[in-house]
Amino acid sequence: MKQMMKKTMAIAGLALAMLFAPAHQASAQVPSIPRTNNTTKKSSNVVWGTQYDYLSLRYISYDDIKNYDRGQIRVLKNSIYARHGRIFKDPALRNYFNQQSWYRGTRKEIPASELNKFETANINFLLKYE
Repeated sequence: MKQMMKKTMAIAGLALAMLFAPAHQASAQVPSIPRTNNTTKKSSNVVWGTQYDYLSLRYISYDDIKNYDRGQIRVLKNSIYARHGRIFKDPALRNYFNQQSWYRGTRKEIPASELNKFETANINFLLKYE
């Protein structure tokens, strides 16, 4: 029981550290998927060339997130909105994304019609694990 409690506390600590750590530390804890340079996509409102581009280009699976804690999954899900320019109310998310060089928050909400099929499916998928 003590081992389980220690492990749970360690995971919780990592999640908090990721949300409140400087960008150079937090980015080490998110998936290391190659950045893309493709800027000719359907929506001109989306920022491309980030470590999160793959969330807009393919369906993700459990294998993609099996080693992530809830905090990391929350960042992944919200990165889709961040790439569309969402301004975050939550201070931890706002702080994290404000530290990303590519982030430009311009809108309070992102209409579902602006999300492509991969983004919509991936948001719904990540919600199950967040």
